[in-house]
Parts: sequence; structure tokens; C-alpha cells
Amino acid sequence: MMSDEKNILLPLNFPQTFLPERRLLSQLLPFAKRGGQGDKVFIGAETGIPTGKSTGKVEPIIYYALGMGLITVNKESGIWQLYLTPLGDVVLQEDPYFSEHQTMWLVHLMLCRCKPSNGKADAWYALFTEGRFTLNESFRSDDFFDFLVDQHGDIGSLKSLSGIAIRAYLEDSCLGRIGVLEQREDDLLVRKTAPVAREFFPVYASYLYLVWDELFHAENQISLDSFAQESRIFFIMGWSESMVATWLDWMGDNGIIQVDRYTGTPMLLRLKSTSQVLAATYSELI
Repeated sequence: MMSDEKNILLPLNFPQTFLPERRLLSQLLPFAKRGGQGDKVFIGAETGIPTGKSTGKVEPIIYYALGMGLITVNKESGIWQLYLTPLGDVVLQEDPYFSEHQTMWLVHLMLCRCKPSNGKADAWYALFTEGRFTLNESFRSDDFFDFLVDQHGDIGSLKSLSGIAIRAYLEDSCLGRIGVLEQREDDLLVRKTAPVAREFFPVYASYLYLVWDELFHAENQISLDSFAQESRIFFIMGWSESMVATWLDWMGDNGIIQVDRYTGTPMLLRLKSTSQVLAATYSELI
């Protein structure tokens, strides 16, 4: 009988040499839905995710799904126990094959968040959050590698890790279709902003509520400035103040958040439960 403590942290090099393939994520979620458990070889046999005794994709995909907020896990003596989160349950119901851009944007944002309970995905946080202060909006892959070395020292795995984090956004089998990163002909990489479009606004609302639960679970109201500073949400999204205002207006019109602008800094008041907001994640899907 495994304990209920779900305290697995993401190792720095959790991807090993493997990408977050959407097809493999989709194969893992049904296993987590039924509370599946086993060693990585057993999970590979049950899910069809390739693995071996010494290496393979099962554990990296588990870590990706954990970092994306799709599952919680426990591990004892090489035996994994997987549980589907409410977010993972919504994705499994609404987009089980990870084919919609809304899903890809949401798991991208979740992977980049700054203080999840399982420890942040350092390379993703560095690329899309901290890197906005240090790297230019256009940069080369070697610049990103150097940035990781500055943070973690010259660890042998960092070259591979920096390449994996970038390739995840260039490969169509992963998150390449949403164009978060664009690689130009001169090999410069350019970050793109999250689309300011109504069909994505419920996705961002789900993201906001999930991050709020992690960072401010005891608070029902908080200033926009405090939320933005602690979560780095708008750095990750690459948004200007006018973009933020457009989305806040939409959330206010839809009874998701009440925005009080009469106190100096805007105050955000939650009007719904996280489960209600998650249930509407795909409500604007065209």
C-alpha cells in the first residue's frame, strides 16, 4: 500500500533526451485516470509508451505530465502511482489526443509556471520567464545554454536539456503548432505572445485559477500587481498592459473575476470555483 504523499519533485534534467510528444501524453492520461501503478516497464506495457529497464520515455513523460499539472504522482521503490488532476480530467474528456491549440497553450503555460508544488520545470521557466529579463526577445540556442550554465553551473546534461526545451516548440509532434517559438532563417529564435483571442480566454482563466490555488489558496481577493509579481503570468504570456486589460474585461463580463479599479491598483475577486472555471476551458472552442 503506497502512501498518499505526492511529493515527487521534477529533477532538473527530467526530460533526459526525450521530447513532450503529445501522442505519448495522451497515452498516459487514461492510465492515470484509473489510478494506475507499476514500475516503468509495466507502465510502458500498459500505455504503449516505449521504455526499457535502464532508459526510455515512460518516466520523462510522467514528469512532463506532472509539470503540466495533468497528474499527481507518488513513487516508492521504483513503483509509480499516478493520479489524474482535475485539469487532466478535463483534458482527457475534451481533447484526449492533445490536438487543440487551446490544450497546447494551457500545458505550455503550466509547464512554465514559477512555483508549482512539485518544483518548477527549470529550463522552461528560464526560457519563458527569467529569460525575458536576460535574453533578448530574439536569441540563439547557445545564448539559452549559456544562461542555464550561469544558473546551474557547467553540468554535463545542460546542453541536451537546453536543446530539448527549444525543440519542444519547433516539433509539430510536441508543441510546435502553436508557434510559441519561431526559428528564423538566421537561426535566431523569437518568442511569441499568447494570442489575445476570445477562443483562448477561457484557457487563460483556467490557468489563472490553477496558479491562484497554488500561490494564494487562502485568499479570495488579491491585487493584480501582487498576482502578476508572484506568478509571473504576464511575462510567460508576453503580454502588454492593454492585452491584460482586454482579457480582464472579458473575465469580468463573464462573471469569472470581478475587477475593482477604484482602490488605486486593480483588485481581483474570484467569483467562481476552480472546478467551474476548468469545466468551461473549451467553451469558446471554434
